[in-house]
Amino acid sequence: MPLDDRFAALLHDAAELAPDPPAAELAASARRRHLRARRRRTAVVAAATAVVALTALGTRLLPGADPGPGSTRLAPSGGWPEGITGTFMTDTLVSLLPPGQITAAGGYGTNDGAVPGLPPSAHLLYDDGQGAGMVTLSVDRVALPISETTAGTQCADPVESPTEGCERTVLPDGGIVVVDRLAPVEPMKVRKWQATYTGPDGRRLQIWEVNATSYGPPLSRPNPPLTPQQLTAAVTSNAWDPLFAPGAATTPAPGNSPEPSGPSADRIIATARALLPPGTLADPGATQHTTGRAHLSVTLDGRTSMLSVRADPRRADAASAARVRQAYEHGDGVDPAAARTPDGTLVQVRQLHASKSGDGPVLRWIVTALHPDDTEVTVAEWNGTDEPNARPGTPALTTEQLTAIAVAAPWRH
Repeated sequence: MPLDDRFAALLHDAAELAPDPPAAELAASARRRHLRARRRRTAVVAAATAVVALTALGTRLLPGADPGPGSTRLAPSGGWPEGITGTFMTDTLVSLLPPGQITAAGGYGTNDGAVPGLPPSAHLLYDDGQGAGMVTLSVDRVALPISETTAGTQCADPVESPTEGCERTVLPDGGIVVVDRLAPVEPMKVRKWQATYTGPDGRRLQIWEVNATSYGPPLSRPNPPLTPQQLTAAVTSNAWDPLFAPGAATTPAPGNSPEPSGPSADRIIATARALLPPGTLADPGATQHTTGRAHLSVTLDGRTSMLSVRADPRRADAASAARVRQAYEHGDGVDPAAARTPDGTLVQVRQLHASKSGDGPVLRWIVTALHPDDTEVTVAEWNGTDEPNARPGTPALTTEQLTAIAVAAPWRH
C-alpha cells in the first residue's frame, strides 16, 4: 500500500481510538481515506504517534480562504474539474442543509491540501438547536457501469460495522442511495449515520454525520442532527454537478482511475472454503452482498472464530499498482518490508492489540498477500460475532493457516 494510503489509514484509526480530536482534523483524515478505496485498515501499533502527527498536520491542512469556483474544465492532473474551491464545497454543503447554526466549516477544492489530486471534500459542525454534530462530505468516482456489485451500493456488513438500520433505494435513473445507521461501538460510543449515492455517471458522494462534535465522546445529542431523508437529499442534489463535468467521470487523469470491482461475496466465500484446513467447519451465515469482501465463521479443534476475507484486484492505474508493490517490497513506515514466497507473493503478518499503544491482548490476526499479478488478499481473524467487539483468546486458525489461505493461487485473475 502506498505511503500516503498507509499514513491516511493510520491517522483514521488513530483518530477513532484517541479522545476528542478536532473536527477539522478528523475531516482531513476522512478525506485521505479516499486513497484507500476498499483497501484494508492498517495496523494501529503506532496510533499514538499518528495522533500527534495528525495534530501537527492539522494546522497545515486546515483550508484557507478560497476564490470563487470559477470555471470547471478538467484539470491536467487529479482528474477533477479546475476551479473547484474549498469555499464552493463548503457553501454548497451548507446550502443543502436545513436552517441551523454552522461552525468549524472548511473544505478542500481541486488540488488543495498536502496530497495533490485528492478529491474535493467539505466538513462542518451543524446544530439544529438540539446540539451540534460533525458532518463530512466526500466525493469519488467508480467504474462504469454501476451495478449491485459496485462498492458502496449495498448496506454495510453488520459483521464489520454493527448497524441499527439501513435503507437502500434504486432511483429511476439507475442511481443507488444507501443510508446506513451504524450502531455505537466501544470505545468511541458515537452514533454514525451515512448516506452514499452512486450515480449512473459514476459519481459517488457520501455524507456521514455523528452525534458529537468529533469522532468520540462527549456526545452532544442522542442521534446525529440530519435525518436519513435530509442526508439523501443532500447527496443526490444536482448542486454537485460542477464536480462531475462532462468527461470527468469517464476519462479520469492518470493516478485517479476508478477502482475495478472486486469479486462477489459468494465467490470469495467459495474460494475461501476450498482453502480452509481439513476438518474446518465453515458457516457464512446470511446472504452477503458486499463486493470484494466476505466473512464466515470457522470452527476447528473446538475453537470458533470469525474470518473476514478481502480480495482487491490490481489497481486500474499502473502507477498506483507500482506504488503498492514498492510499499510491500521496501516497507512504508507503518509495516516493514514483506516476506517473499517462492512464487513471488509478498506477505505481511500483523497482530492488532486491545490498546492503541500496542499493549494488551491480541484481538485480531491479519495476513495480507500481494500476488504476482498484483491481486491483494487480506485474511483477518477475530473471536466474536463482529469485528468491533472482538475479544481475546486462542483463534480457530493459526497465522500459518491464515497465510496459506491468503497466498493461494485461486485468488489470482
